[in-house]
Amino acid sequence: MENPIFEAKKELIQWIKDMNELEDISELMEIKDRMTLNTIVAETQEEYLVKDDFDERFAKGMSGEELMKKVYAHIESLPWEK
Repeated sequence: MENPIFEAKKELIQWIKDMNELEDISELMEIKDRMTLNTIVAETQEEYLVKDDFDERFAKGMSGEELMKKVYAHIESLPWEK
């Protein structure tokens, strides 16, 4: 038993070979171009993946001691009413 996709492709190829209308062939070319364009866009998206550098950014971040110093400094700088 042959693959049904292979049979369908053979039938389509023969149908296209028998076509003589430029307009119909033009429509098929547009379909092909749209499908090719979608494939190209999907393949190139790999270039735009964002690097996960959370650990690097976390290591460069503020320590707990620095945070507390800044919090206390900010609290003391607030205009408290006496």
